[in-house]
Amino acid sequence: MCSLRPENLPKLDLPADSELDADTAAFLTSLPRLNVWRMIARTGMVREYQAALSVMFGPDWIPGADREVIALRTFRQNASDYEVPQHFVLAEAAGLSRELSQAVLEDELDRLAPWFQRLCRMVDDMSTQAKLNAAQVRELVSHYGSQDKAAQAIMTMAWFHMLTRFVDSAGVPIDAGPDAYSGLSAPTRNG
Repeated sequence: MCSLRPENLPKLDLPADSELDADTAAFLTSLPRLNVWRMIARTGMVREYQAALSVMFGPDWIPGADREVIALRTFRQNASDYEVPQHFVLAEAAGLSRELSQAVLEDELDRLAPWFQRLCRMVDDMSTQAKLNAAQVRELVSHYGSQDKAAQAIMTMAWFHMLTRFVDSAGVPIDAGPDAYSGLSAPTRNG
């Protein structure tokens, strides 16, 4: 995995409040002060993105530790490092230790529980083949006990691939400051 992004990457500038409509600028104050939100504001769909992520980080989605294994593995596979520091914090909030998060990123899968190893391999396949195979989908259904939860896991895999492609192509700068992720338990709300 590469180190934190070099500042010389081609990038879009983060918009100043004066470049945003008043409602969007006000809405950004309700979100964690993460650079990704300001860049998403350029798309005109920051509210929709926040609504979708609120569901993905809510109690009715797949377990948070599974979500974070999927996220971290996606960041590794796509060599995307913007999200890693914040997802270390989110993974710990979901019960995944820093050591296990590092194992996902460093490809030391033998340190993980068998289910997390399987999730990593599924993310790897989605990274290279853009989809899961029928056996993997059946495994998700069997593990979660429903097609709805399997669909949530697949959406999570696809979502984080989309996010890395947006963040890296737009060149979202790493969030600075010693407490940039302090108290972060979800990327969709303060505190």
